[in-house]
Amino acid sequence: MFDIHVRRSKLSVIVSSIISIVLGILAFTHPTGATMFITLATGWFLLIGGIVALISSFAHFSILLSQIELFEGLLDFFLGLMIVNWPQFFVAWIFILIGIDLIIFGFNFLYFVNAARAFGATHTGWQIFGGVLMIILGFMVMWSPFMMADVSMIVTGVALVYTGIVGLIEGIKMKSDKSDNRLED
Repeated sequence: MFDIHVRRSKLSVIVSSIISIVLGILAFTHPTGATMFITLATGWFLLIGGIVALISSFAHFSILLSQIELFEGLLDFFLGLMIVNWPQFFVAWIFILIGIDLIIFGFNFLYFVNAARAFGATHTGWQIFGGVLMIILGFMVMWSPFMMADVSMIVTGVALVYTGIVGLIEGIKMKSDKSDNRLED
């Protein structure tokens, strides 16, 4: 239906794959540092974006747009300031929210399995086990959010290394002629 062509050069594929491998190794070997770097980068991005939005709100003459940019700038500025000053708090907070979400999901799963059993569904033992497992995992994530942040960064590092290796192999196999290096979707 849609004919999409993306041209990629051999050099760009190889360079991006090497960068992916390096970032994956860093995330895998230093998960806490990688988590703090991402958190601090997000905080600085919000802080600088908030300052730009605040400056922009005073430069416009439109009352409505100035107010929107003012509130957005204040929100981004203060949220960025808090993240930059307390990055560990925000890492813990996000993983505690993920734990709460897992617990809620587990209870909802158990609810739906019991509703299905009321309508005559059989062989629901694995579904009940899955719901209970979700609840247990939710409490584990809430109990140790920093360990879970490290685990997620290690998994991210492994995925980046794998993606980089696959991309590197793809880049090495690519032909040098640019007209033949199309990815068709």
